[in-house]
Amino acid sequence: MPTRFATHDPAAVDQDASPVRMRLARIAEGNDFPALSKQIIDAVSALDDDASSLQRLANVVLREYSLTLGVVRTANSAHYRRSGRPIQSATHAMMMLGARTVRQLASSLLLFENYHKGSPALRELMLMSLLTANHAREVATKLGIAEPEEAHLCGMFRNLGEVLVACHFPEDHASIQALIVNDRKTDVGAATAVLGFRFEELGVEVSRQWGMPDTVTQGITAKASASVSLSAAITAFSHDLTLVLYHRDQDDSRRTAALDDVLARHAGKVKLTREQVQAVVAGALNETRELFTSAQIATDRFRLKQLTQSAKLALGVAALPCGEWDATDDPRDDGDGALTLRDALRDTLRQELQGKATNTADSELGDVLLLALEGALRGGPFDRVIACVLNADRTQLTARSGLGVGVEELMAQFSFPMSIRGGPVVAALLQRQPVYVPADRGMNAMELRWAQTNGAKQFGVFPIVVAGKIVGCLYVDRVTVGDVPDRATLRYVKTLSDLVVQAIAVRRRAASTPASTPALPVAETAVLSSVNATGGAPASPPPPESQAESVLRLLQGASADVIAADAGVPVETLLQWKEVFLAGALARLKGS
Repeated sequence: MPTRFATHDPAAVDQDASPVRMRLARIAEGNDFPALSKQIIDAVSALDDDASSLQRLANVVLREYSLTLGVVRTANSAHYRRSGRPIQSATHAMMMLGARTVRQLASSLLLFENYHKGSPALRELMLMSLLTANHAREVATKLGIAEPEEAHLCGMFRNLGEVLVACHFPEDHASIQALIVNDRKTDVGAATAVLGFRFEELGVEVSRQWGMPDTVTQGITAKASASVSLSAAITAFSHDLTLVLYHRDQDDSRRTAALDDVLARHAGKVKLTREQVQAVVAGALNETRELFTSAQIATDRFRLKQLTQSAKLALGVAALPCGEWDATDDPRDDGDGALTLRDALRDTLRQELQGKATNTADSELGDVLLLALEGALRGGPFDRVIACVLNADRTQLTARSGLGVGVEELMAQFSFPMSIRGGPVVAALLQRQPVYVPADRGMNAMELRWAQTNGAKQFGVFPIVVAGKIVGCLYVDRVTVGDVPDRATLRYVKTLSDLVVQAIAVRRRAASTPASTPALPVAETAVLSSVNATGGAPASPPPPESQAESVLRLLQGASADVIAADAGVPVETLLQWKEVFLAGALARLKGS
């Protein structure tokens, strides 16, 4: 994994260090940049399509509203959609797109999310970066590139060096712009005069430290040339296209001639007709508009209309099929429409989970659990959600996957013996009924102590019980002070846990089919073994110590039905154990 940025003491910086590294040391002193670095490194380091990578990526994606929307919209685009059904679940979208595509998209949008709220100059730069990224994606699609999101990533990072200077050294950036405007210096000459290096050098250094692929660093420095790679050529073309179409200092009367010059200079590698370029520009504007309106990103609507007008002027057309820059209501608004929007989202997430739950060929059980967790996280007011499962011999409850800020630290604490010593999560699970405290009742002393230790203000346990046996649970909590969830929310989470039960039952039946059926993954087999997934064959009797523990619970007043179901035996067998236990205890007393 790439080295993360650390906080630096300016006095400790090597005086012989290059100007780029000295500037980086100063940038890393702030709080925002190291946090962004960690997020991007987390996204880039999730290299595989396995469950752990998907969970790490999901946590990166779901923390940012606009990032969630971006992933969902990408999965619903014509390039990626594999069915006629729209997708609203980010985890479902990620399963379809794959970890590689998602980490590219996540890195792009994390950069935008971090910097688009800055000064007017920084907002303008980020708008140009987003348009360049969207141009690059559209060009890649036109040229038949298999991974258009990689082109988007390269386009977004093309201007990274200038973005960093504008954000962290605004006075220097203003001086550079003054040299360009007043002294007619080139951007390279002006940046070198003020900083001692070109913008691109800073962008390349940061990209490398973040672990970005070589295509990104190549794209940052790429110019129009027949010798560069196609990926670098697309980035360079998209950057130049953005400058000629939208740069404030570009003379409107010369935009058409400047566009012709760009097309001619890049024709050796990027072979597009003028009509194709028109479609590229329209698609990029439309994608930018959708991101700004759906995520309610604050920006100057007049400026956005200017962009469309400039593009039409340069292309020599009266209209572009890219929609209007109209304001829309914030989907997160708490006004009159909030309840309907929330219910609509819940219904969509529930339907997607149901589709996965009933189709054994469509996904593994881990995918189903991740969809259920996203449904709880986005559909309810929860901060952390965890799917817990029993091990094969039903003696230990452990965390399988989780979502939410800081959930990794909490999951490390989730390993409980399935006994009276298992703590409040196991105690709630053994009751086999959903419980949310303090909505259902006040916390008892054990629950309160556990919640305080783990930073939870309120929490809930939703059992997963299959064929009369406890398999695991969904755990949800809130770490912030707020109202307890209403009954509709708790019923919704109960529905999610029921769908997980349905998924396990479907896979249990699949596991009992003839040997020609493909083998289930090891992780699923372990879960199914805890519900006797052998097509209904009798289970082996529990060991004597487990029988004794069941009897002790019975003598302590627990329900015989509950204990028998947990042990996987009829109530009559449990009562027989009780008689044997009492007879043995009586004999021991007589013998003493």
